[in-house]
Amino acid sequence: MIISFEGGEGTGKTTCVDHLCSHLNGKGLPWLSLREPGGSLLSEEIRALFLHRDMDAMTELLLVLASRARNISSIIEPGLAEGKIVVMDRFVDSTLVYQGLMGGLGVDRVREIMEITGTWLEPDLTCVLDVPAEVSLARIRPGDRFESRDMTYHRNLRDAFLSVCTQKRHRVIDAARPADTVVGDVIRIVDTLLGAHFR
Repeated sequence: MIISFEGGEGTGKTTCVDHLCSHLNGKGLPWLSLREPGGSLLSEEIRALFLHRDMDAMTELLLVLASRARNISSIIEPGLAEGKIVVMDRFVDSTLVYQGLMGGLGVDRVREIMEITGTWLEPDLTCVLDVPAEVSLARIRPGDRFESRDMTYHRNLRDAFLSVCTQKRHRVIDAARPADTVVGDVIRIVDTLLGAHFR
């Protein structure tokens, strides 16, 4: 099972991932957690390039997919084979949004490239953390080239996530509320999914 967390900068993805993994621990369920880009040694090296070097959208896409391909073969697929719940801090929807919509490559083209390269894995559940840009950016100190972009970019980014994340697996969560309320919603959604999965 794959559970992913999506949303713009400062929406609380990492916080939710951390609390969910602690919750899974408490239930005695095996899990592993990854962020994108990142996870393996190679993927963390790619992350540094991706976040801090200016580049065109196609180069971004190929770097992200190189990182993901490595993680799929060395971490995700072995974890799934062992029955682990894989919790992702960003995954395929971020690629559709950042490189497809915001980068101008197009959602269909990016999806096709992911399918061709074996880097499209559809999660069982995707929690989309939705926060107005004015609120989310006030939560962070910009530290990379995406976080440092202007307010218009981040407003458009929020709209892009909402336009892409419309499938049955997506759950849009109001993440402008207090963190414990948001985390509580996430855990209830995941517990419902787990209950159905393990019947």
